[in-house]
Amino acid sequence: MRTILSTAAGVALLLLTAYDVYATVLNTQARYGPVGERLNRNAWRLARFFAFRLPRPRRHRLLNAVGPLLLPLLLVTYIALLVTGFALVYGPRMPEQFHVHEHKGAIDFVDALYFSGITLTTVGYGEIVPASTLMRLSALVESAAGIALISLAIAYLLSVYNALGNKRTVALTLYHQAGEGADAAGYIAHHFVDGRFYGLRSALRTATRDIQGVLESHVEHPVIHYFHPVEVYKSLPRMLFLLLEACAVIRTSLDEERHSEESKHPEVRTLEASARYVLGELVASLDLERRRRRRFDLPDEAAEDERRWRRRFDETLSRLSAEGIATRRDREAGYREYRARRQDWESKLRRLSLHLGYDWDEVTGDADLDYAADEAKEEPEAEPVDSRQ
Repeated sequence: MRTILSTAAGVALLLLTAYDVYATVLNTQARYGPVGERLNRNAWRLARFFAFRLPRPRRHRLLNAVGPLLLPLLLVTYIALLVTGFALVYGPRMPEQFHVHEHKGAIDFVDALYFSGITLTTVGYGEIVPASTLMRLSALVESAAGIALISLAIAYLLSVYNALGNKRTVALTLYHQAGEGADAAGYIAHHFVDGRFYGLRSALRTATRDIQGVLESHVEHPVIHYFHPVEVYKSLPRMLFLLLEACAVIRTSLDEERHSEESKHPEVRTLEASARYVLGELVASLDLERRRRRRFDLPDEAAEDERRWRRRFDETLSRLSAEGIATRRDREAGYREYRARRQDWESKLRRLSLHLGYDWDEVTGDADLDYAADEAKEEPEAEPVDSRQ
């Protein structure tokens, strides 16, 4: 009975590990397998617990160290699961089905773990040798599993860092087009020269393709969620905010007669729909809708949002006018449309930003459009912690 139970437990552990490797490395989905998913989320929550008790720059530096550590931690976890699983298979059959050389004392589970470890890593010192056909085949399978796991881990590591490089390229492109900040008006004005727009539609088309590519990277490699850039402008929340804000400004703030082609062009609607879809997919994959923060719906919070949106809208119109871009004549109608669009996506993006370790004013630049361009900027007080996250 002991042999049967131990073998069943070992096989179950091996099947769980095999499924998790398949779901994490080989299958393109928005989540890891059960082991990788729990490992990543728990490690991230623990890191956030300590990070949000630090000033902003130190918080970003602490969270920045989490992502690179998750990959080797996941590999070590897989190795430990495989070693333990095979040891549960070997243990009840030692020493009857093994040749044990120069061994004194009784065989215990530590010997099974030792043999399983040197077999998985293909070291094979020869102190313990399988004698039965079943144990020889098991050792052969374990050796093959070890080689396959290491190979898949290397390939996965390379693909993750390649995806991160592409993501940084997209972020830097938007950052420079937006005047090195979170300035949607600056992004629009960047394409306005001598009284007309040049390349704005092409830029919007490229941004649509790029943000969809970033989503695919997050779907294929969910660990990218937890690679936290120290510079806020390289973060996904800033990228999404800039694109959604730019679309809202183009559709609500430009003069309907002089710039009707830009404000009504399909590329604007396509980018807005794509950015909202990316945001929705990320919120769903991280279960942020289920853990929605109720304080965003409080009356005081709504009043503060109203003041902040109004100030942002007025500043945007002033910035566009200063660049020579004709703005909407009916400001109140434009603001009502702008507010409706902000209400449609801001709550989700705000939750995503907080979950990934960024304060909302960092992402939007409401306090300072150039904030976080300088990662060395210090703040005197630690940030409050929301224990419900």
